[in-house]
Amino acid sequence: MMKAAADASERLLLVLVLVVAAAGLAGPAPGRALAAGNGIDATLAVLVFSTGLSLRLADLAAVRLAWQRIAVVLLVSTAVLPALAWAASLLVGDPVLRAGVQAAGVAPAEVATVALCVIAGGEAAVCATLLAASTIITVVAAGPILSLLGASVSVSSVGLLGTLAVVVALPLAAGMALRTVWSPRDDAVIRLVTVLALLLLLWQVASQIRLDFAYVTVIVALVVFVAGSAALGWGLALRAPAGQATAVLLPVALRDFAVAAGIATAAFGPAAAAPLGAYGVIVLLAGSATAITARRPPLPPESAA
Repeated sequence: MMKAAADASERLLLVLVLVVAAAGLAGPAPGRALAAGNGIDATLAVLVFSTGLSLRLADLAAVRLAWQRIAVVLLVSTAVLPALAWAASLLVGDPVLRAGVQAAGVAPAEVATVALCVIAGGEAAVCATLLAASTIITVVAAGPILSLLGASVSVSSVGLLGTLAVVVALPLAAGMALRTVWSPRDDAVIRLVTVLALLLLLWQVASQIRLDFAYVTVIVALVVFVAGSAALGWGLALRAPAGQATAVLLPVALRDFAVAAGIATAAFGPAAAAPLGAYGVIVLLAGSATAITARRPPLPPESAA
């Protein structure tokens, strides 16, 4: 029964995402209350932990084989994505909202991309490596890059690093450590928890959106940025094996909306973080659609060695 539920949740993921996003928009109060109590960070931690449980030691060999592509992806995405976000932000008239769009360009890879990579059957270890490396780059370079774009920025690298360590690094390490001593005969529970955490995250993010006319150009700009990021990810994944291509495309195309919101708040004030709720919904919708399109059945446990 658990396996059937996990299979169904992955097969119907895009439908579930649309339903949950609509629920968050239609009745935002519960989602906003949960998010106000650090619900987004807690949900991300659960999502990352379950993702760590999905990674096997054998998966890490993929990182060694792909290190050259990983280096190129990090170099190119770090240089191109901020410029792409800046260009897309020119569509937004309000300078504060425009700054929020720019913040998405310096954010690291979306935490949920590793879970989506697992669902798609991609090389999750490669995706996790890109996530970790892009996070370090964000901590070091977000402030200087935004300054180059003309912003007066004061981003606390220490505070940002601490948040990412608690939400990303520790849960991922804990999940991977547990997996080394526990090998489930069926990973259905892990897969189901991953999908449920993803949906809970989306529900909270969708509840943050306040629909009004001012957001029309913001959403257009964000869609342009996501489309451009996806095109860049697709280009960087050219000629890679299918699993590796998915692991490259997802983290390049989808940047972390929660971290971007934190950067926007620190750099430009709380009002600048407003577009990042809409960006989060767009990112998770696009990521879920990509995962479903690229989805391959997971390897049976006995073939994981």
